[in-house]
Order: sequence, then C-alpha cells, then structure tokens
Amino acid sequence: MGDAAQRRWNWALVLILLAALYLRLASIRFGLPAMNDQDELMFELGALKMLREVTLNPGWFGHPATTTMYVLAVINAGVFVFALLTGRATSAAQFGDMVYADPSWIVVPGRIAMALFALAAIWLTWSLARRFFGERAGLAAALLLALNPVFLNWSQIIRSDVMGCVFMLLCMRACAALAVSGKWRDYLLAALWLGVAVATKWPFALTGVAMLTASVFAARSGVLPVRTAALRMVAAGLAAAAILFIVSPYLLLDYPTALGNLRGESRAHHVGANGGSLWFNLQWYFRGAMLWGFGWLGLGLAALGALQLHRHRLALAILTPVSAAFLIVICAQHLIWERWSLPLMPLGAILAGYGFVCLIDLLKARVGGPGWIAPVATGVPVAVLIAAAALLALRDFSDARARMNDTRQIAAHWALGHIPPGSRVLIEHNAFDLIEQPWTLLFPMGNAGCVDVVALIHGRAGYATIELARGGKSILDYGTLPPARRADCNADFALISHEEDYRNEIALYRAEYTAYQALYATGKVKAILRPVAGQIGGPVMTLVDLRKAPAPVRIRSSF
Repeated sequence: MGDAAQRRWNWALVLILLAALYLRLASIRFGLPAMNDQDELMFELGALKMLREVTLNPGWFGHPATTTMYVLAVINAGVFVFALLTGRATSAAQFGDMVYADPSWIVVPGRIAMALFALAAIWLTWSLARRFFGERAGLAAALLLALNPVFLNWSQIIRSDVMGCVFMLLCMRACAALAVSGKWRDYLLAALWLGVAVATKWPFALTGVAMLTASVFAARSGVLPVRTAALRMVAAGLAAAAILFIVSPYLLLDYPTALGNLRGESRAHHVGANGGSLWFNLQWYFRGAMLWGFGWLGLGLAALGALQLHRHRLALAILTPVSAAFLIVICAQHLIWERWSLPLMPLGAILAGYGFVCLIDLLKARVGGPGWIAPVATGVPVAVLIAAAALLALRDFSDARARMNDTRQIAAHWALGHIPPGSRVLIEHNAFDLIEQPWTLLFPMGNAGCVDVVALIHGRAGYATIELARGGKSILDYGTLPPARRADCNADFALISHEEDYRNEIALYRAEYTAYQALYATGKVKAILRPVAGQIGGPVMTLVDLRKAPAPVRIRSSF
C-alpha cells in the first residue's frame, strides 16, 4: 500500500474517532445536577473518600472498580486545584460543599474520562480488526463500534465497564502477538493488562482464556515447545494475579470489606433485572442489547464474519474463546443487565468488520465478468455498511434526545411549579437539582428509614454509611423500607420512580408493590410521567400529593 493510500485510511480513522467523540460529548451533561444513574454516585464516593482521608483504600470493592476510582480520584484532585487557582474555592471544605451541592463539578470530568476510554476501545478494536483482516475490516469495525448505541450510552456514564473493555482489548492484542512470537515480553504485557482488567471489573478475568488459546496456538504452530508454552502461560497467570493485588492492594489489606462487597454483589434477585433460563437470557441479550447495538444489518455482517472465521486461525484462536466465554457466563446468571454485554460489542464489531470484507470477496467471486462488475460488487457491501451506520446514527440521536429529556427532570420541573415552600418531599432518585429548594427532602435509606437529604449531604455520608443502612438490600426505595420505618416518610409530596418496576414483577415483589399502593391511598396521584421511545427517557414517575385535607369545621348550634 502506498503512502497516499495509507494516509487516506488514517484520515478515515481520525474522522470516525472525532465523530465518536462528538456523539459522546454532545449530551455528556444529561440529567445534571441530578444524577440519573445511581451507581455514578457510588464510584464518586469511593474517589472522594480517598481524597478526603488521603488513602489508597476506596472502601468498596464490589466490581472491584479500583482503577475506575483511582482515575476519578486523580480527576477530582485536578478539579480541586482548578477551583483553588480560579478562586471558586478557598479550601478543601468549601470545595466539598460545592461538590455536594452540584456534583457536576466532578461528574462531567469523570464522564469525559469515560468517553475518552471509549475512544481508546474504538481505536483498539480498529487495531485488532486491522491486524487480523486488513484495513477495510479495521475501519468498518471502528465505525460500527463508534456508532453502537449501547456502547455509546454506557460510555457516557461513570462506570467500570468501558474501562474494562479497553484493558480486555489490550490483553487480547498482546495475546495475538505472543501467539505469533512466543516472546516473554508479550506474555508479560498480556499479564499486565489482564491484571488491570480484573482490578477494573471481575468478569474480565475471562479474557485470560485468550492467553491459554494463544499459548496453544504458539505450541501447535511450532513457535514454542509445548513445555515452554505451558510454563510461560502459568507464569503469566501468576503475574496477572500479582498485578491485580499491586493495582488493588486493599483487596488483601481490607479483605473483610472486599468479601462483604462481593457477597453483596452476588444477589439472586434484583427488581428489573431478573433473568431466566440460559435460553431465555440468550434471547433477551440478542433481542435487546445486541440488536439495538448493531441493528439487523450489523448483526448480519457479524454473523457472516463468524461463519468465515475458520479461514483465519489466529483470529479464531483469540476472538472465539473470549466471545464464547463472556456470552456463556452472562447468560448463565440469575440476573440480566444490558451493561454485561458491553465486552461483546467490540468483539462483535471486529466480526462485523470481517463480515464486510467477506461480503466483498464473496460477491467478487460470484459475479466475475467484465471489469466494470468489480466496482459494483464492492459497492453493494459498502452500501450495506453505510446503511447499517446510518441506522445506528439515527438511534444515537434519538437516544441522546431522550436522555436529555428525562422523566426525573420533568418531575423536578413539575415540583418547582406545584410544591410550596416548607413542604416535606419524598424522593427516590439522586435529585441534587432540588436540594436548594425551600423543602425538606426525604430519601428512603433502608434500615435507617427516611433521612433528611440535606443533613445527609452536610454530614458527608460515605459509601460505608449507605451500605450499613442498605442492610443487604439490592436497592434503596420506599418499597424496600422496613414496614416499621415507613412512618418516617411523613411527606407532603412524593416523586416516586421505582414503583413501576415492582408492578412489572409483582409475583416476586408483591410486598413492595403493596407498600406503594398503600402510600398512594393516603393522598392523590397528580401526574404519571412515562418515557417515550426516542423522545423522553427515564423511569415511570408517579407524582403524589400526600397533604392531609383539613378536617371540616363543625359549627355548634346556639340552641
């Protein structure tokens, strides 16, 4: 390939990355200053704890998400320095007040960091697809992942999943190299990225199967003797475990907390995420995350690539075991979460990129004929790829519109116009956009009952406080309050965001659903806000007026 042609390929990749960045940053402030994704608060609390206590112990290891919270801690420290230099804050205490009053100060930079990790994942997807199948496959894979609505949505949220995908792809890249070279350097790089991936999120340990199959590939192709390949693989596995504890040392130093967090994460039930059989879960992921993420055309290209993968032994050895491992594990769980499918998105994009190349080759082989036929045979796959990308882009814009127009923010707007000063308001989401209002905000916090949100914020409540109050419950809301503590929620108004989930699974959560019905019976439902696909996002919100009607005045007769 000439230099001019290579420059064109490179510029095409740059344009894809710039488009991906724009799509992520355009709606990066969704929901703020409220935090519509409750887990974002959990990650930020761990990062703030490390800064406040000057420690490397985040105090939570459920994912374990250690690398995520380290990244957030560095970002938050940078924001604090910026606030000092610009005079926005004069002390750490004042900065803390700013952050708790408006989390946007640290959430926006954190989300931008996640978007940049997503760009790294897109670049690595291009790199792997290009290594295995050539330039055209690399660009097709990068384009489909950049526009993938599921991957895009989760790369705008502070979580460990997209970061884990980056380290997974780095490990697979090193495994592809060691399968060909057998060098210690590539084994150690694979071990490094595997250890960091596991420190980011536990399930990414499944990436280690690529190290096994790459070693088998190296032994079978004569690159390494079988004994040497086995010894290096074992040594690399031990090195990965060591790197995990170097990156996240408090997994050992604070192991009681780590074990408790792991037990808390291993729940058999979670409202809104209860799965079924292996076959049920497989269909759920296919009809949901995979179909929404790639569309029928993208899935068709991925299927074609998977069917033709036997023609590339190296790609088969690296891609197949990791994809199969993740698919089997997520489908075998009691719970089903869209975000659990994220590792499959870059792997599916690589297969789709290969499917695009295979479609070109198949059409050229079948059409034959005069010279003018060849451009036509190439043009059809290009048209399919463009159509697939265009449909995904339309979904991206509709998702962004819905995300920026959330039922929780619509409910907040209603509250501003209808709730008088001095009212007591029950909320179930992180409504930081309402804490400055002249109301008493009440949040149902498990065994602690309904607590005063402003007092909780001023007390700098950390994750340990919340976890203690949680009492093993998977979610904090009015429905999961102990019946004896529901009287604490003596409110004038309620903005309910979780009742619909219990309604949809009433057979499992009849007690929780009944609690909401009893609450509604004491007041009057003023409005029900429902999401509308492509226009309004968020949960079903029920807005309730719980004020007691004044007792009728009795006038005594004078005779």
